[in-house]
Amino acid sequence: MEHYLYLMIMLGSIVVPLIFSFHKRLKFYKNFFPFFLGLCIMLPVFISWDIWFTEISIWGFNPNYLVGWYVFNLPLEECLFFICIPFCCTFTYHVVWTLSANSSHNSYKYLSLSISLVLVIIGVFFIAKWYTSITFIGLSIVLLIAPLVVNMKIFYKTFLILLIPFTIVNGLLTGFMIQDQVVWYDDTFNLGIRLLTIPIEDIFYAMFMLLLVMIGYQITLNKRKAV
Repeated sequence: MEHYLYLMIMLGSIVVPLIFSFHKRLKFYKNFFPFFLGLCIMLPVFISWDIWFTEISIWGFNPNYLVGWYVFNLPLEECLFFICIPFCCTFTYHVVWTLSANSSHNSYKYLSLSISLVLVIIGVFFIAKWYTSITFIGLSIVLLIAPLVVNMKIFYKTFLILLIPFTIVNGLLTGFMIQDQVVWYDDTFNLGIRLLTIPIEDIFYAMFMLLLVMIGYQITLNKRKAV
């Protein structure tokens, strides 16, 4: 049964958001196509990155927790990760925006600029730690672009909410409350700082991934509203 753990975590994470996508007030199903276009921006970057880092053993996957089906060198479950998790997060973004009274976000451009500056400094300083440097520098660039189209006030609020399920899901994947790790990391290539069992870089990796999806998602929604 343990061979299905990673798969069950992915399917378990998406089932509630998928069901509530058809809620009569939320109607997130109407935004499936914008979400798909957001995925089309993110997937080429993150799948290529994942294949590369897996190939050179910066991270890898415990076969004891996998069903054993692979796409290139990635487990099927890892490929599903890049669909299920962004779906859940985009759904949450939609819910937060739908329930928010005020969606003004101009002041959050300065917060994004400040975070971007800090991240690029850390990324350059730790340039030899590839997971850290690529994640931080990549996110710093995206943080300069995203405020042009994404409501950053809603995004930051959403991301803070998502830190709770993020800690549960990533905690399980990195060995919290289970016998071994589903996903392992070579700490030579990261800062070695962990939130429970989660490398600190995973938080910024998640933000990087989600912002790429949000850019495509929001551009598509904006074009739809303009018609």
